[in-house]
Amino acid sequence: MAGSNYDDLLGLFFAESKELLQSIEENILAIEFDASHEGRLNLLKELFRFAHSLKGSALMFGFQELADVAHGLEDCFSIVREDADLLVVNQEMITSFLHAKDVVKVYIEHLEKEGQFEDKASLVQITEIKNQLLSQYQTEEAVPVANLPNFAIIKLIFEKDLPPVLNSLEAEINKLNLENLESVKTVIKSICYRLSGISGMLNLPQFGSIVDGLDRLLEQPDLTVDQFKEVGLKVFNNLQIAAKQISLGQAINIANVELLPLPISEVSEVDVESPQPLLPLAISNRPTIRVDLERLTELINLVGELVINRTNLEVQDSQLRTEVKRIRRRILDLNQYGSQLREEYDRLAGENIKKSGSVSSSHFDTLEMDTYTEFHTTAQEVIETTQAISQSASKIDDLAKLFESSTDRLRQITDQLRSRVMQLRVVPFGRAVEHLPRSVRNLCQSHKKEVNLSIIGRNTKIDESLLDAVRDPLVHLVRNAFDHGIEPPAFRLAAGKPSTGQIEIEARHQGGQTIITVTDDGRGIDPEAIRRRVIERQLVPADQVSTLSTAELYEFLFWPGFTTTSQVGELSGRGVGLDVVRNNLRSVRGLVKVDSRPGKGTSFILKLPLMLSIADALLVQTDRNTVAVAMDSVEEILHLQPHQILRAGNQLMLRWRGEFIRLMRLQELTHYSISHPDGPSPDPVAQDYIPVVVLASSEGILAAAVERLVGEQEIVIKPLPAPLSKPHGIVGCTILGDGRVVMILDVDDLIGQFQRQNDLVLVGRNNKTKKTLPKNYSLEVSEANINSNLQVLIVDDSYTIRQLLALTLSRSGYRIIQAKDGQEALDLLHGNPQCRLVIADIEMPRMDGFELLRQMKSDPSLASIPVAMLTSRSGSKHRQLAFELGACYYFTKPYSEGQLLEVVGNILGKKR
Repeated sequence: MAGSNYDDLLGLFFAESKELLQSIEENILAIEFDASHEGRLNLLKELFRFAHSLKGSALMFGFQELADVAHGLEDCFSIVREDADLLVVNQEMITSFLHAKDVVKVYIEHLEKEGQFEDKASLVQITEIKNQLLSQYQTEEAVPVANLPNFAIIKLIFEKDLPPVLNSLEAEINKLNLENLESVKTVIKSICYRLSGISGMLNLPQFGSIVDGLDRLLEQPDLTVDQFKEVGLKVFNNLQIAAKQISLGQAINIANVELLPLPISEVSEVDVESPQPLLPLAISNRPTIRVDLERLTELINLVGELVINRTNLEVQDSQLRTEVKRIRRRILDLNQYGSQLREEYDRLAGENIKKSGSVSSSHFDTLEMDTYTEFHTTAQEVIETTQAISQSASKIDDLAKLFESSTDRLRQITDQLRSRVMQLRVVPFGRAVEHLPRSVRNLCQSHKKEVNLSIIGRNTKIDESLLDAVRDPLVHLVRNAFDHGIEPPAFRLAAGKPSTGQIEIEARHQGGQTIITVTDDGRGIDPEAIRRRVIERQLVPADQVSTLSTAELYEFLFWPGFTTTSQVGELSGRGVGLDVVRNNLRSVRGLVKVDSRPGKGTSFILKLPLMLSIADALLVQTDRNTVAVAMDSVEEILHLQPHQILRAGNQLMLRWRGEFIRLMRLQELTHYSISHPDGPSPDPVAQDYIPVVVLASSEGILAAAVERLVGEQEIVIKPLPAPLSKPHGIVGCTILGDGRVVMILDVDDLIGQFQRQNDLVLVGRNNKTKKTLPKNYSLEVSEANINSNLQVLIVDDSYTIRQLLALTLSRSGYRIIQAKDGQEALDLLHGNPQCRLVIADIEMPRMDGFELLRQMKSDPSLASIPVAMLTSRSGSKHRQLAFELGACYYFTKPYSEGQLLEVVGNILGKKR
């Protein structure tokens, strides 16, 4: 076999071996939590199979010593499976299994790193573990069957009913051949079920373990007829011996039967250089291959470049269509000029004829009038040229349509390709948490606590590049939950809780994000303990500490070095943990929030983007430059008028969703600019209509005024290459379709930096939202300062339609809030009692317009708010249903701006 091919297969072997070891660890830990005999037996069968597969793969590649070590691991599982009472499996056995698995793992890691590895100590360790298990489960004295209380019934059944069954088994095994293999196996399986039932009914587990040998024989798929007969007769002989011992009232004493179709010595002689014996290392329903991660990353980068070039072609297509329209307009002008030229020629030609006649009569030479003929030729050439240009323009128009069609097809193919390639990079969430069950088990043993870790959504797909970013945060959060959250068993019982604590990790997709939640049912977070610690460390002036809300107190948990534990222990007190969680998540545009109920438990919610390399972004213009903002950081887009902006001292403010938030010029946050030939940038706040982007991050909410909204676009995120360091407020860059390079803003960094520079408090009217105010500022926001215009909620899943409606209504003085669907609209309505009108589309995801209308009319707090249905459906049934559900108006697209304003004015005029 060629060296490169062998190296590829060797890489597959090591990858497959690691997967087998991980499956082994998961099954070992599962035994501890499965209390049923059948469940534990099935898990042990799986463990035996995994170890056997590992041994066979090692032999195929000539790793004899690794095969011996794996065989020892296989023996460990076999000992417990055959000789232990699985209902009383203890922690010592689980620990022995895990130790044996670790020995094999270390051996494989050395073998992969060094190419060749010989270590007799590994085999010695496995042998010691195996001997410990043997001494634990095979040193007990076998109990004579005669001592059992139901021996009389056992004796009767084994002397009268069992012999015919065993005779039938022997006959079936002896008559086995290639033609009747399947039918005989079916009969033997029914005999096996009958024997298992007898052993269970009479409480004879030793006899049942021998019957299990027959069951395992039936599960061997690749045995020849002779091999099946050989092993089957061994099992039959053991059953006969055991039946005789039971009939005599003796203890069962039968040696285990090793069900290996081929001796190890025969398998080990396979030539690994021959391509024939190399078997697939994994069993699949569909054939699979492994791809090197670096190659996959290169492929993803190429897809990103394809997306950029596709966008470039789309821009060129738009420019081409624009130029074709311009050419058509010029051709119309040329045709008009040609017509005028022809008319002028005909006029001059008529005059020429008259002059020609008069000249002839005066005996002038007609050749003296050739100048008119040249004009005629020139005019005719202009007319013909115009017609030729018109024909060329038609061809260009046709080519432009073909180009547009090809661009659309390319867009579809690119989207499909991007989707498929991105799916190659997504991995199950379980890979990020596969090490946590064992870690929790070790913590339980070390700290005398009882904790059950459950993982929900193991198969939830996440971007492979997110794995490293979430592993450490999850470790910190689980350790935090174990140490700070879960109480000792005695305390839990005293509080009326089960002695065993629960930690749950759940992963799911929601909208355009991956949501990971870590929840425990422990003591929860005590806000007063945080408040006392804040006072001790003098993090906030003493007179302001009492005004901090619970949510603001929780924010201190993420400060570097902050801890509520007074004593430094093995797990806590060092002030390292939650700040690492937040920093790691920031690196991948993620955020973390905390929710806790004292005495009940705590939840940490991690929000991550679905993909890191490609994202939807909002392009805005600031300081005459275009920058990109990831859409998952954009909470809302507003169009304001100058009188809607408030002031608290020198700070611009904005009333948004019932509270006051800061308003900044985006160029003041970024701290960088590029000189422009048109001079300094205009002040965005001084415009008649001010585009404002409400930005949200883990650091808070901030409104940013921009010069212009360019539009939404799919972008490829490119990190800044070395040796460039990451500038403040910039996460990377992207290339637009026209070739321009624009910066992508780091919203977390921008808001965090602004919050740290401004220690200011703003108190909303409901006294629930508090932020910090500098001492030299005074908050002068009264009811008179608040915009008294009526608030309108626009609900539509189309971003463009929402913005058009918002722009139209905001110009007339209405305050606008927006929602993408009915569910989001309901959430906004419950938090905005000032809303006076809802304009809703019908067809929307999650909750459509009709369902939104039903929900509002069934809620006493929302029933009085009028709802106007705006839709493209003009059918009478939809109109009738809308009015039956309580809509106050129903109008269809397209509509005029005047019609919209008239309808809204009439509705709100009646409400006043």
